[in-house]
Amino acid sequence: MKCDGLILLLQHIHRYGIATFVSFFFMNLEQLSILNYKNIAEASLAFSPNVNCFIGDNGMGKTNILDAIYYLSFCKSNSQLPDQMAMRHDTDVMMIQGRYRNSVGEEDVVTCGLKRGQRKHFKRNDKEYKRLSEHLGLIPLVMISPADSELITGGSEERRRFLDIVISQTNLPYLEALIRYGKSLQQRNALLKQEDEPDWGLCEVLEMMMAKDAEVIYATRAAMVEAYRPIFQELYGRLCNNTHEEVSLSLESHGERGNLLPILQTWRERERIVGHTLHGPHKDNLELTLNGYNIRKEGSQGQTKTYFIAMKLAQFLYLKTCGRCQTPILLLDDIFDKLDSGRVARIVDYVSGNDFGQIFITDTNREHLDSILQQTLRDYRLFNVSHGNITEIPHKH
Repeated sequence: MKCDGLILLLQHIHRYGIATFVSFFFMNLEQLSILNYKNIAEASLAFSPNVNCFIGDNGMGKTNILDAIYYLSFCKSNSQLPDQMAMRHDTDVMMIQGRYRNSVGEEDVVTCGLKRGQRKHFKRNDKEYKRLSEHLGLIPLVMISPADSELITGGSEERRRFLDIVISQTNLPYLEALIRYGKSLQQRNALLKQEDEPDWGLCEVLEMMMAKDAEVIYATRAAMVEAYRPIFQELYGRLCNNTHEEVSLSLESHGERGNLLPILQTWRERERIVGHTLHGPHKDNLELTLNGYNIRKEGSQGQTKTYFIAMKLAQFLYLKTCGRCQTPILLLDDIFDKLDSGRVARIVDYVSGNDFGQIFITDTNREHLDSILQQTLRDYRLFNVSHGNITEIPHKH
């Protein structure tokens, strides 16, 4: 840490106390440069440290801007597209670069470069990462979009992905255990699929490794769910104006049965028939309920949307108060459609408050954005997006 940054930090702690440091630390995106990312040929944007809004019709590129910001935090697209497919058509090189400044005045430049047919290069301050996992969590971020409805309507893999994204930003040992488990699982499945008799000695070694990492994964997920549940419940009630709707979530895991190793050994022959591993944390699920029933079966369209928005905003608060205790960047992508005016107003009121740091918002409806900007007393910037071209809309501060 630079000397001037350390002095600023110590001055803040001395003035406000150590407790306020939890909400003090942040990484703001000051400038974003994009070259050939999806439908954006070239863009160079300067942002407000507070609220940044993008207005435009569907398909114009608003979401792609947010996705580029997401990419710089997670080293991949939120849409799960392969890197080569995220490159603009008929081009051979892609680049995304973000210039960040943290709460003690230090600057970080994060760059991703990719040439067609080659692997990507991900750098921080011109130094390339040996492992992308080293970067995850440096710039915590939460993105909320209509695609998050898959948390409720999709399969268990969507909810596991949610858990993994939340925890991996705050817990490096968890991320490392998850990566190791995934590699061991892949190797074990390959053995099970073999036509010839597998090497059961190698299989046992893999199972021992899987069992060890499964303990870490289960314990961390269980602790996260326990800490996250009350945050989510309080937030859902707030967005619903404290109605009588009761929400909850719980972890359904093979880890509740104890050590994974004897389970894997017992099921070897049966799993050999189906050709893949049937037990382990890769089968975990997050049970989501409304008034004691599965939200997927019981929730209305408005309730379902409020549910997953509350889940993601609770993720924001969880990240802010756990792990590195750093205020995440918040991306809101076209989330106000199909919500009644009351829920929209409460979400607008909430994200305009002091709990949040830098926010990026997209919408096709100028009225939604104007409502947000009228309520916030903070600085903001407004951009128009048309066919991948982004222009700032001047306004009086």
